[in-house]
Amino acid sequence: MTDQSYERIAASFHRRIDAIASAVDHMAPGLEAATALLTQAVLEDRKVLVCGCGEDATLATHLAATLRTPKEPGPALPAFAFHSDVQDGGAQLWRDLRTLSRDGDVLLCIDSGPGAALAHRCVDFAETRNLVVIAMSEKLSINGIACIELQAKDPDLRSELILMASHCLQEEIKQTLLGE
Repeated sequence: MTDQSYERIAASFHRRIDAIASAVDHMAPGLEAATALLTQAVLEDRKVLVCGCGEDATLATHLAATLRTPKEPGPALPAFAFHSDVQDGGAQLWRDLRTLSRDGDVLLCIDSGPGAALAHRCVDFAETRNLVVIAMSEKLSINGIACIELQAKDPDLRSELILMASHCLQEEIKQTLLGE
């Protein structure tokens, strides 16, 4: 490996580490609120419906799997991914959510795109089904919505923040329920 190549790689890591470290101030309040809502869902035998579209579809699948199958002993949440390649979800996504959601379930929306259009659509949908909403998106100033705020401009960094938030939620839920 050349010195120049190493320096570029190291600089990329350091930029990302710095950006992630500075994101905690914006994300922590939403993570705390989301942990409380998800913990309550576990205690009330509710489902977690994770929604993501376009490039966020894979992240929705990962988050649902992280919540459903903890790597170490800990609580498993009944979490299911709903996703679509279509940016607004398409008709099938909303039909599936309408069919499988019940009062009190949690709709966790991942929306890393500018404008948080999917997050706003999830909020509107949730009102029709009496669902609790958690959004991972740009800041949403909507009463009653827990928002894990993604402020990074770089789309790849937003994806990394979502992955980190997924694992943080799992750890915080375990801490809340088991005190470990």
